[in-house]
Amino acid sequence: MLDRFGLTEAQFSFLNHLARRMPEGQSVTAIAAAVEVKQPAVSKMVTKFEGMGWARFEAMQNDARTKHVFLTQAGQAHLPDVQRALLPDYMAMMDGWRDEDIASLTAQLFRLVDWFDKNRL
Repeated sequence: MLDRFGLTEAQFSFLNHLARRMPEGQSVTAIAAAVEVKQPAVSKMVTKFEGMGWARFEAMQNDARTKHVFLTQAGQAHLPDVQRALLPDYMAMMDGWRDEDIASLTAQLFRLVDWFDKNRL
């Protein structure tokens, strides 16, 4: 489903993760742990998305050696476009599901996202 946007699952996860970390951004190490890829893969994603204008590195004021990754305004605008475009695929995937099953899945997903946010993953 993501091929048409030129994104892999890891890249889509990266963008979603950074969107939840706005406005403070996050280090490459923390992003790698959260999206379950190696640090060089995150650095490569940042470089790709910098070229597309979706992400940027920024040195931290308290330690110039430490850099955090941030979504740019263009990245923040692009992500919802991708998410909305995927909605018909998700709807087709859930064709035949009962309303109760969808409600249960939605509740569990919100619970999972809340846990990730509280644990800063």
